[in-house]
Amino acid sequence: MEVFVNSLVITILGIGFVFIFLLIQVALTNAVAKFAAKYSYLLPEPEKPTRKGSAAKPKNTGDEAEIVAVITAAVQAHNTR
Repeated sequence: MEVFVNSLVITILGIGFVFIFLLIQVALTNAVAKFAAKYSYLLPEPEKPTRKGSAAKPKNTGDEAEIVAVITAAVQAHNTR
């Protein structure tokens, strides 16, 4: 019975220490967030990445029309069977 009581005490102490640590961590995180928000005007604004028109969307070529024609012919050949 004494072993059971000791294990229960150790478990409760462990859970208590973890809970207290997490409370301290949340409080410090909130404090640092408020501090950072207060002095955020001192930091430069991050640059937004620019997109190039030619790299963002490839230009259409004649290959697409040929692929469409081949697919259409294949579907028609399949349907005539």
